Order: sequence, then C-alpha cells, then structure tokens
Amino acid sequence: MSELLKLLEKELLEQFETAQQWHRDLHRHPQPGWLEFYSTATVAEKLANWGYEIFQGTDIIDGSHRLFVPPSEVLEQEYQAALDYGANAKYLAPAKGGLTGVVGVITGNEPGPTVAYRFDIDCLRITESTDPSRKAVQEEYVSCHPGFAHMCAHDINTCTGLMLAHYFAQHREQIKGSIKFIFQPDEEGLSGARTMIPKGVLDGVDYLMGGHVASNMPQAGSFSPKSTNILAVKRWKFRFIGQAAHSTGQPHLGKNALLGAANATLNLHAIAPHSAGTGRVNVGKIDGGDSWNIIAPLAELWVEIRASTDEVFNYLNQRVESIMQASADLYELGLDTELVVESLAGKNSPEMEALAAEVGHELSLIHDVVDEHAVNASEDFTLLADYVQSQGGQSVYVIHGTPVEGGLHSNALDVDERVMVNAAAIYGGMYLKLVH
Repeated sequence: MSELLKLLEKELLEQFETAQQWHRDLHRHPQPGWLEFYSTATVAEKLANWGYEIFQGTDIIDGSHRLFVPPSEVLEQEYQAALDYGANAKYLAPAKGGLTGVVGVITGNEPGPTVAYRFDIDCLRITESTDPSRKAVQEEYVSCHPGFAHMCAHDINTCTGLMLAHYFAQHREQIKGSIKFIFQPDEEGLSGARTMIPKGVLDGVDYLMGGHVASNMPQAGSFSPKSTNILAVKRWKFRFIGQAAHSTGQPHLGKNALLGAANATLNLHAIAPHSAGTGRVNVGKIDGGDSWNIIAPLAELWVEIRASTDEVFNYLNQRVESIMQASADLYELGLDTELVVESLAGKNSPEMEALAAEVGHELSLIHDVVDEHAVNASEDFTLLADYVQSQGGQSVYVIHGTPVEGGLHSNALDVDERVMVNAAAIYGGMYLKLVH
C-alpha cells in the first residue's frame, strides 16, 4: 500500500469519533425531500469553515424540476424546525422555499481532472422505532422528529462525504485539479438529481463517484466495486374517464371506469417476464368511484415499472401503455396519462470499477472485495452518471458492506458507523490513484 493510502487510512480512523458525532446529530434531525434544511445548513457551514467554495439555492437547484414539493406551510414549518435545532441561519437562508442541497468545491495548486462525489441527504417519511434493544435508543440518537427518520442510511452517506471533504481540506497539496462534493436532496423522490443537471453542477466533471451501504452484505470491511441491477424506473398516474349513471335505473348509460382499472390491473400483473434482464410491474394504488349505486365515472391507477436493461425497460413500457389503452377501449373509456417520474438503469464505467477494485484490494480496512453486488433498487445517481458519461467522463456506483440491523427502509435500521471510514477510504483512495 502506498504512503498516501496509509496516511488516508490513518487520518480517517483518527477522525472517526468526530464523524460519529456528526452522524448522530444528523440522525436526530432528519428531514425528507425538499425539506432537508438542517442537513443543508450543517453541511454548508462545515464546508465553508474548511475553506471550500460553497454553492446553494438557485445556484445549484432548478426549482421547476422538483417533484412532490411540500406545501408552503410545511416548507416554512420545517425551515423553522431547522432553526430550532440549531442550524446556522446564514447557511439556511439560501435553501428557503425548498431549495435544499449543497455543492462544495476545492481546487489544488496543480492542474488535473475535475472529480465529483455525490452523497444524498434526505430521510424517509417513517417513524423510528424506540425499541430499547436498538443501538440508537441505547446511545440516545433516535430521531427527534416523529414521522421522519434516516432509515436508508443517507445520514451515513452524508457523513462519509464530510469525512472525505475534511481530509482533502487538510491535504490540499494532494489535490490536482478540482474536487466537487455534491450533497444532493430528494434521492428518495427521484427528483434531486434532475434539478442539479440544468444548473451545470455536472458540467466539466471527468470522474463521478457515488455509493450506498448494503443491507445484504453484512461483513464489516466488505466492499463491491461493481453494482449491478440498479433498475430503471418509471411511474405513471393513469386516469380512466367514464360516465356516471344510476346503477339500477339506467345502467346502460354508464361507462364504468373501475372496470377499466380492474381489467388493467389484472393484465399488467400478467405481463410475461423478459429474458434480457430483471423486470417488475406494480399497481400500487387504485382510487375511484363515488357511491354504491353510482357507476364510477373516474378511476385512477398508480403504476410503476422497473428494469435492469434498456431492452427490458422498453418492453415493459410498451406493454403497460398497450394494456392501459386496450382496457380503456374495452369499456369505452377515456384515458389520461401523467408521467410522474423516470430514472435510468445504472451503467458503471468499467475503468472505474477496475480502479475501485484495485483500491479495495490495497486498503487494510477492506477485508473482502466482492466481485459484484446486485442492488435490485433504483437510484437517481444514474441520471448524473449518464450525463457525465455523455460528456466523455466516467462514473461508478459502489456498495459498502457492513452489519445492518433492521434493514434499509425498516423503522429499526441500525448501521455499524465504522462503515463511514471504509467508504471514505475507498473514495479517497480512488482519487489518489487517479491523480498520483
């Protein structure tokens, strides 16, 4: 292992207790997509104190591309909550109105590439368990905000980024070119990444890195440089438009939208699998009808597809739209289609996967380099990666193994916080290999 990697590991290990305090602070004060005011101000203040040039608000977020933005009264309530938690008003103000997120840039004294790291900052809308057997309960860092909790480990991701940002601030002499730390809002809603691209956050990036804690790779010190099955996702709201009528007096005048919705639901779940990869279809919600004796004039379906390849994605997309239209035609209904959100399948750059594997094998903190790991979920990091790759750059999304209690997206997630050191060492080691 090189002297630079040894120094990186040593200083990250020395920083662990401080980073653990950062993590527990963020864990106590979670906020979901477009409400991440406390995390935004906390990250921005630290980066500014360490000498980073920071960008916030409209400099990095195109508000017109946000989805599921909470009502103004909720935005104001959560902004005030962040102030009450102790957020610095100077770094909170640019985020007012739901323009959350931070980008920090540090530049070395020698020319070199622009390397970006992406870390997500939002929590889930879930109430954290207070079971006394849990570590977070015993060590007193359970969420203080009922209904919100960091149950997908984004607080771990954020603090991994802070550890690495602090290291490079202390070792600017190791930097060639620029490093960009992207603390992204609303990963869970899949609209955070799409707001940053139009603002030029990814312009000129030569290398992009990101990753996540795994829920099913439980060995401490394990790591996978090759994440597979990061699934493309597409979500619609379909509305069947029929005609109300009395169900016994004049049934022949009615057009029952619920029949169209029911037919579509059964047939969507009967779509045959595709041999070219993983594919999923789900009807997550049906809503319609007015009363017992009224033929339902309206019905709405919430439909999602996920796919591991473009071929499977296109197949499912065509089948869903065909079934929806056929169901409408069968019952003489109108059909309105609303695309809610869409994200791409993950495609790592092979050169970056190889670099990540090389670093994993060299670091003493990493004991098991897993050839590949199936994520089996979706991630809007893929939009950022696709943009960087389309501009001639390279990207990689890696997976960090660690003991996880409760499971991601449960109400009782507990993560071994030492994974922050391992993850920061991977990302930092990759940078050092790239430029030295």
